Amino acid sequence: MAVKAAAEKPTPVVAAFEFLESKIALPLPTVVACFGTDDFLRRTVIHHLTDASGIDPETIRSFDGETDAWRDIHDELATRSLFDDGGTKVAIVRGADKLVTKSRDQLERWTEQSVVDTCLILEIQTLAANTSLYKLISKKGKLIKCTPPQKSSWGNPPDEKAIAKWVISWASGKHSVSLTEKQSVLIVDRIGGVCGLIDCEIAKLALFADSNGKIPDKRVSELVGGWRTQTAWELSDAIADGQVAVAIQQLDKLLTAGQNAVGLMAQLSWSLRRYGLAAKLIEQSERVDSRITLAVALERAGFNRFDVAKAETRLKRIGRPRAREMLTWLVDLELQLKGSHSNDQRARLALESMIMKLG
Repeated sequence: MAVKAAAEKPTPVVAAFEFLESKIALPLPTVVACFGTDDFLRRTVIHHLTDASGIDPETIRSFDGETDAWRDIHDELATRSLFDDGGTKVAIVRGADKLVTKSRDQLERWTEQSVVDTCLILEIQTLAANTSLYKLISKKGKLIKCTPPQKSSWGNPPDEKAIAKWVISWASGKHSVSLTEKQSVLIVDRIGGVCGLIDCEIAKLALFADSNGKIPDKRVSELVGGWRTQTAWELSDAIADGQVAVAIQQLDKLLTAGQNAVGLMAQLSWSLRRYGLAAKLIEQSERVDSRITLAVALERAGFNRFDVAKAETRLKRIGRPRAREMLTWLVDLELQLKGSHSNDQRARLALESMIMKLG
């Protein structure tokens, strides 16, 4: 396949909020890295990239970075059939952290070659700026940071003002809801900087909007987050701390109040998967004889610096054997809640079983 010349000057990293407001021009970059701590932002950025570009969805292939080999991804991108329409071939690698660790050299070579009419999209939690792959993508492709805005002060806390501004834009563009600045600030204050949960809350508010998309302040205050969101955070903390009785009590309170099990699972998964990811990062570093500390692993997994000390204590309590299985358990639980355990009683049983596993 032909190789195209690419400018060697690095392009700046694009923030997810900025990228989601942009128009997508063809041809797509040959390699795009959507990296950062927010699952919702990574998924949404990839959807915007492929949908707004007008590429036929039938030509897009998805791969699992945990299980699929680079050779299969490479073959998909590099091979043309007699029935191809000559357009851009797109391969999306979900959860690409493991693939990047195992096949870094091959990915660097592919990025360096910049093959025409191909686009490799890496959906990845962490991509260090001092690596060759990061630097190559900054020259040959595009880097999109999928982490909510943070302040530059110590600990890099969330930038609530920037997030609240995005809430107004997102509510209007995606849900036809017209929020005031006061309402967006309230949403961020109650939900925090978790974009997926914010999106869920806005979708709920959309059901109560008038014909102009407006909602009274009182209604927003009644509907958004409140004690349920706070209790869900307390539930995840109790699970991480091994406080089984407290966790079961909080779970009962949420389910009795009508909390949807799948929605609750989304919040628990966001919180708990970081421990599993930290365990994976530690094991990966050991395999390449470049060990990292628990604190470094937890920060790379998505914990803010001021939460790392508490998270380190919790991860030690959970222990390596269970932390190693955490990601698999969470995936299995999600599948159960959407399938065999979708009714209320079996959903409760599945959630309680997870609590017991980590008790």
